[in-house]
Amino acid sequence: MYHNDGRGIILKFRIAKDTDTKDVKRLWAYCFEPEGHPFFNYYFDTAYEPENTMVGIDRSYLVSTVHLRQNIIRVRGVDLPMSYMVGVATDPIVRRSGVGKKLLKSALGELKQRGQGVTILMPSYAGFYQKYGWDLYAHQWVQTMKLDDLAPLVETTDKTMSFGMLRSPREWKRLAGVYEIYTKPLSGYAVRKEKEWVRLLESIFAEGVQVGYVKNDSGQLEGYCFYRLGEPEIAVTEFVYTTRRAQKALMNFLYNHRSQGDSVRWNEGMLDQGYIFHPNGKVGHSTMPFMMSRIVDVKLAMESIPVPVALEGAIQFGVKDPLCEWNHGTYVVSYKEGKAQVVKHKEHVDINAKLVFSVGALSLLLMGRMSATELAFEEKLEGPDDILEVLNRAYPRQNTYINEWW
Repeated sequence: MYHNDGRGIILKFRIAKDTDTKDVKRLWAYCFEPEGHPFFNYYFDTAYEPENTMVGIDRSYLVSTVHLRQNIIRVRGVDLPMSYMVGVATDPIVRRSGVGKKLLKSALGELKQRGQGVTILMPSYAGFYQKYGWDLYAHQWVQTMKLDDLAPLVETTDKTMSFGMLRSPREWKRLAGVYEIYTKPLSGYAVRKEKEWVRLLESIFAEGVQVGYVKNDSGQLEGYCFYRLGEPEIAVTEFVYTTRRAQKALMNFLYNHRSQGDSVRWNEGMLDQGYIFHPNGKVGHSTMPFMMSRIVDVKLAMESIPVPVALEGAIQFGVKDPLCEWNHGTYVVSYKEGKAQVVKHKEHVDINAKLVFSVGALSLLLMGRMSATELAFEEKLEGPDDILEVLNRAYPRQNTYINEWW
């Protein structure tokens, strides 16, 4: 796919070749971790996949990349093959020339050809992607406390709980059961099997991250955390548990590191309500915009999401897509026997369409982040109340969560 911006930049977008690896590394090192950094070494020695990387070439010079990490994302109980866009990078010599926009569109076109209906992306700045049809489907709580201030929270720790440390990626099964219980009621999270667990643990161990866990008196794990020492603030990047006593035990585990840090910062899912019982909730409690979703193809996306079996009928709707003309237009969705069937009728949004979505709003509805009524209140969806209520039943709001960092 070629683009000429009229200013002398002639771009070709394609999937990377083995011969591009040196330049892909160069751009990653310039924009993210430098060459020699533990994660840089791990990623390009072990995890980099040129066949899942889109590059932009200006004549013979590589000027942009996006890595399409292949994942299985569970949405409303269904496992969907999905590309996680990471490492969106442009060379400084072509910035502010529209290269990023063209790169994203080319990547979306590639994913459409692969039959993927939705994609995800962790933004450095959400505003850049929002104007191109991405919206935030998952936030996280970020809790920050002085280690000494954990004392009131851990004084009631169950004495039957004990601590342990994971020593090898091959012990992944010890954590997997906890993760599966934690995520079972949620939507939008990554399904982790052996390959995903080993890759994740290898990458964090390569960066010097520790894995601690808590177990009950039967030896069964009830919680674990990924944490990094070496700074005044202990950073906890994954904090997962199956019981409240396990959460308290993990805090107790971290409390025992008072000689190795002054404070602790941990991320956890928005479903947690433990903050209600913190002794000083005025400080150290914030949200972090974590993951965005985007529709790759309206028909593929909607037909991949189940709906209640009892729901039947048809709705005409329009989708406004500022980037991908193949999505922009008017559709009819028919519901029958728990499935949606979508037909595109027009290449423009009909003024008589009963519903009109922004493409970002449609992704939030399907992922479960917001209900139709909530999207209408936010002026991301237009439609009458009776039709909004049908969509509320078809796509009820979910607790969304994901904690994949690359």
